[in-house]
Amino acid sequence: MNIKHTILMITYNQEDYIKETLECLFRQGVLPYEVFIADDYSTDNTRKIILEYKDKYPNIIKPIFHKANLGIYKNLNYIINNVKVNGDIISFLSGDDLYKDNMLLTFDNFIEENSLNPLDEKFLLLSTVVNLSPNGKEVEILNNYEFKNKNHLELIKLRLRDKINSRCTGISRLLFDEMDEWNLELGLWADYLNSVDLYIKCNKFYFINKSFPIYRLGSGVTTTKKKEIFSKSWIKVANYIMQNRKEYLDTDDIIYLKKTVAKSKVELENSLKNKIEFVIYYTLSFKDVLYGYSSLKEYLFQSSVFFPKSVKTVVKKLLGI
Repeated sequence: MNIKHTILMITYNQEDYIKETLECLFRQGVLPYEVFIADDYSTDNTRKIILEYKDKYPNIIKPIFHKANLGIYKNLNYIINNVKVNGDIISFLSGDDLYKDNMLLTFDNFIEENSLNPLDEKFLLLSTVVNLSPNGKEVEILNNYEFKNKNHLELIKLRLRDKINSRCTGISRLLFDEMDEWNLELGLWADYLNSVDLYIKCNKFYFINKSFPIYRLGSGVTTTKKKEIFSKSWIKVANYIMQNRKEYLDTDDIIYLKKTVAKSKVELENSLKNKIEFVIYYTLSFKDVLYGYSSLKEYLFQSSVFFPKSVKTVVKKLLGI
């Protein structure tokens, strides 16, 4: 089977990174079949650079230039609803992130070796995610391969706790066709719900013991947003999941989500009531450490929600997180 790869990109004012991002797509061992780039009304040179690559690869680069700024999730929803995807394997990429070389070729080889059919099977190809710090240092943060023997429900639990992630790469066409829109009412954490739903809908997870997706720290559109906005959005998303995905959650999942809601409430209002609520669910959530869904260091660090930022930094260094 001759695998066709579709890359779905969103960009906004990323002139410093977009060239490097586009270049990485042509070091994949095989050419992508199509690259859709939805630019969200950039006011810098992002559009100009995209057009340069359109001229260079006219049959592959397919730009979409919005005439007004939509925002991240409206932009993604536009892609989901309006782009005619022709690929067999779909991967998402932000305009400032990267793929390591030969990811697409590795996917092709894995599909061929395991006789997979992306048109008839709902599967994910999971490789390890790398964080790229502003100083250029790469750090593997999610070694997905260690979870290769987990069952479906265990993998959903890991995704809920953000312990497994592939940056939405290696999605089979059949699974992609079932992806929902991003829920705009949930705010900046809407992406979390979509990723959880992707794992719920996926029938098979295939693990590749290599690192490919690279997430660039400190450069994304959301990095400038205030903590308050994230906290309010998280409360909405966690409550939405508890209300609308309860059939996939057990008691420990509910405790975990309620703990994170309580943590966000403390961040918004450092009241005695909110502190007590957090302590209750924090204590109950220790089972996550016992079952391997959280390390003891991570668990201890969560209690630093009560500390000022300067103290949190010191605690983080002491714990080696």
